[in-house]
Amino acid sequence: MSTGTHRGTVVFSGGGTGGHVFPGLAVAEELQTRGWDAAWIGRRDSLEERLVASAGVDFRALPARPFVDRGGAQRAVALAVLLLSTLRAAALLRRFRAALVFATGGYVCAPAALASRLHGCGLYLLEPNAESGSANRTLSRFATEAGVAFESAASGLACEARLVGVPVRRAFREIDELRLTADSVRILVLGGSQGSDALNRRLPGLFARAAGPSRVEVTHQSGPASVDETRDRYREVATPGLSSTVTGFIQDTAGAMQAHDLIVSRAGAVTVAEIAAAGRPAVYVPLPMAAGHQRGNARAMVEAGAAILVEQEELQEEPAAKRCARLVGDRERLLAMARTARGLSRNDAAGDIAARVCEIAERGISGRRGRAG
Repeated sequence: MSTGTHRGTVVFSGGGTGGHVFPGLAVAEELQTRGWDAAWIGRRDSLEERLVASAGVDFRALPARPFVDRGGAQRAVALAVLLLSTLRAAALLRRFRAALVFATGGYVCAPAALASRLHGCGLYLLEPNAESGSANRTLSRFATEAGVAFESAASGLACEARLVGVPVRRAFREIDELRLTADSVRILVLGGSQGSDALNRRLPGLFARAAGPSRVEVTHQSGPASVDETRDRYREVATPGLSSTVTGFIQDTAGAMQAHDLIVSRAGAVTVAEIAAAGRPAVYVPLPMAAGHQRGNARAMVEAGAAILVEQEELQEEPAAKRCARLVGDRERLLAMARTARGLSRNDAAGDIAARVCEIAERGISGRRGRAG
């Protein structure tokens, strides 16, 4: 809800994964209550376009290409796309009269972040992971300030960095506390916006072995391309104690968490923060190629007893199934984990970041007015 007073426009940019979109939407939500407008620059026909549009934020599309692991010719094309998109982003910033660019990470945000220098406004970077990403490390040379969720991420950044936590949308913070039903445990599997082939292949068998006296009801987000295959895997391991629903993508993740008792997920920083804000116990399976920072993201939850961590290669082994069976069968432990998770959540992160962004943006507006005068 807006205050009705227009204070300026903050232009967000980032995409590729939900982790590069949802934190920005959480901050945009808070800025709008303070009288600021929000817009978003990302790629056409992308995940970020779908998510941002569904949130009611003005979305503008520009091309962007990654530089990592590219040959010489592809790097040249990526550089040309970056230069052209940066110029187009600068034109959009002028049109919006942008007071600040808020970059949420990934190569998608590079054109708008660089265009902030051409436009003469501030650049705020958000780094929610335990280790800073390559895009943010590069763009930090041009940034006014960065907000980090872990002190370890600040060392890789060239700009001033403040410890701010991970911004989470209000819908997660408003989820009711966990109340278990008498006859079943409802498990939600989140494999990321595109799903996880490893989780799709290995979790049905684990749940079948873990199901016992406590009936297990699974809702499994498989990714749009893997729905039929994942359903087949649940059919192959069918057991009386296990029922399953497979869906390609969950638009309302907060609503899904509200309806479930235990979350099985990768350990991306944003997902960990959302699960904690929701007050739900979790089983985290770090992505092997990003296991270092994903373990770091989940460490506080695991050490406090709000979650357990299972390595991907352990999912098909009997000890992992026994750990999950004990967890599913221990209702008091699930309730205690839920309380601990919510107690560890930093629910004021989105509001705190929005307040800081307002300060930087207003300082920039005042500076430009002074130069104009």
